[in-house]
Amino acid sequence: MTNEPTPAPAPIAHLSESGLLERILPALPSSDAVEIGPGDDSAVVRLASPRLVVSTDTLTEGQDFLLPATRPEWIGAKAAVQNLADVAAMGARPTALVVALSAPGTADVTTLEGISRGLAARAGRDGAVVVGGDLGAADALSLTVTALGALAEGHAPILRTGARAGDVLAVGSPLLGRSGAGLAWILADRHHEALAADVVAWHNAPDPRLELGWTAARRPDGTARASAMIDVSDGLVRDGGRLARRSGVVIDLDREALAADVRALVDLAAPLGADPWSWVLHGGEEHAMLATFPADDVPEGFRPIGVVHRPAAGEEPFILLDGRTVPGEGFDHFA
Repeated sequence: MTNEPTPAPAPIAHLSESGLLERILPALPSSDAVEIGPGDDSAVVRLASPRLVVSTDTLTEGQDFLLPATRPEWIGAKAAVQNLADVAAMGARPTALVVALSAPGTADVTTLEGISRGLAARAGRDGAVVVGGDLGAADALSLTVTALGALAEGHAPILRTGARAGDVLAVGSPLLGRSGAGLAWILADRHHEALAADVVAWHNAPDPRLELGWTAARRPDGTARASAMIDVSDGLVRDGGRLARRSGVVIDLDREALAADVRALVDLAAPLGADPWSWVLHGGEEHAMLATFPADDVPEGFRPIGVVHRPAAGEEPFILLDGRTVPGEGFDHFA
């Protein structure tokens, strides 16, 4: 076995914008839905429906990811997921991504190539393609992604406002808290340890079943099965609370339904002196679909974790855990 030398860094400052595009565009496959792709002033995309669904989000180095603790492909995949999830949470099917990428001139071109591969691969799994964007210089690496999707004619968007008393709250993930656990190990500078490998990878590149938003959350005829839906971006309690307030209901989480999630994280919490309940209840960046359904119509892929009540007289809409106020907060960009 021979040890091949590590390739020397190739800072992007030594490349022109066109030279950089020549390096990263090959990672972006096309699609029959793309009439004009990267390389012109704008892209031209054939939509499956005239009803466009649009969302945008930004990932910034130092705030949303730490380069020593992640990989370029993971950064791209995470940027894709957090935007595709917003489209999916409306019950819409993603079509395309537009990406504005800014980086310092000292950034290695292979980092940008890896980000492009991660974006394209993760978007492609849900039927979306990267159709263009912008390159720019900045003091830190950042990606702003705009996701485009389509709602079929006659398909109502699934909003945060439709939860009803008697519904159940269900999540489209077999395990919550992995992203929060991974972040804790990264912030403790222990992300290289084998024990945390899976949760660190999940935090850096969460991989939820986004297709549940436009498949299981709808009936075969296209009508909404979910009465309300959101994705878990800032934590179960914070995002569940948003859904409760917008719908004017009380959501009561079931401790026993979440106990298995907590047990799965106990061994990871112990070395850090952490509480796994905090990861399950407040860990963000899971991006799993969180929806309410009639109690007798929870589809495969979702598991019930709570119930929906009508507020008592004078009671404000909010979220509880086994009938009690939940301590702690989820992620807040400006907290």
